[in-house]
Amino acid sequence: MKRIRLESRYAIDRAVVTVGSFDGTHIGHHAVVEEVRTKALDRDGASVVVTFDPHPRHVISPETAPSLLTSLEEKTTAFERMGLDLLAVVPFTHDLRGLTPEAFVERFLVDYLGVDGIVLGYDHGFGRDRSGDVATMRKLGDRHGFDVISIPPTLLDGEPVSSTRVRECIEAGQIEAAARLLGSGYPVSGLVGTGDGRGRTIGFPTANIAFAEAKLLPPDGVYAGRTRVNGEVYKAVVNLGTRPTFGVRERQFEAHLLDYRGNLYDQFMSVELMTRLRPEQKFDGIESLKEQINLDIEEARCRLDATGIPTDAN
Repeated sequence: MKRIRLESRYAIDRAVVTVGSFDGTHIGHHAVVEEVRTKALDRDGASVVVTFDPHPRHVISPETAPSLLTSLEEKTTAFERMGLDLLAVVPFTHDLRGLTPEAFVERFLVDYLGVDGIVLGYDHGFGRDRSGDVATMRKLGDRHGFDVISIPPTLLDGEPVSSTRVRECIEAGQIEAAARLLGSGYPVSGLVGTGDGRGRTIGFPTANIAFAEAKLLPPDGVYAGRTRVNGEVYKAVVNLGTRPTFGVRERQFEAHLLDYRGNLYDQFMSVELMTRLRPEQKFDGIESLKEQINLDIEEARCRLDATGIPTDAN
């Protein structure tokens, strides 16, 4: 998959396109992208997602915008796993916000991509104040010569899957429920930095991941997840919080990779959280902490071996 900034004409044949913010890249988004890929293959064309960076709500109303479920890098990884051909990123600005639905489609989809077909979710809105909808897109398709397909909602437990549902699960620490909606673990990504080295001194070295400030994180606690390093998959126990046993105040995301030996400093790393093990707690001393970490590792192995949630790391 190739990723571009969509700011001018891009040479591509028979582009089948979907458009959206795709925060969370959940199983509803997967269904839309799979339809894009199918239609592109049918017409020997290219499958394309057009998305925005930064997230529109962080430009329109930054003071009330929710934290992000997925960064641009995390979205890129998700779409690459889905087998997409092209991720076209449109820089979102106040000028872009003011474009009518017609102007947006004519500039970015018709002029820049030469769109051949468009796939949209059932509730998709686009253009100024999201005033365009599927009916608007069909009228524009008749005018410019592309066809439009609308995808019904993906249901889970009888309700449509949405980024709002994912966000509610993450905020409540319901990681397994979020993973069902996402179709994979909840990713937390960033550069591995140098910490204070306390984990290594007690026998449990950790990768301290510098997560994005705008990233939505679950409540403090201990989690089990998976990551990939140099093509190999590793189970991980993650501590998210302030490490009260050591009197640390800064919130940190630290992953201990099980059965891994090596240096991760300065690498970009993503851990997919799969399940919550316990709340963060303060221990009486180092030995009590080490005993609990060993229990956490044992529990993490059991849960990760038992989970049926599909991920790239399975």
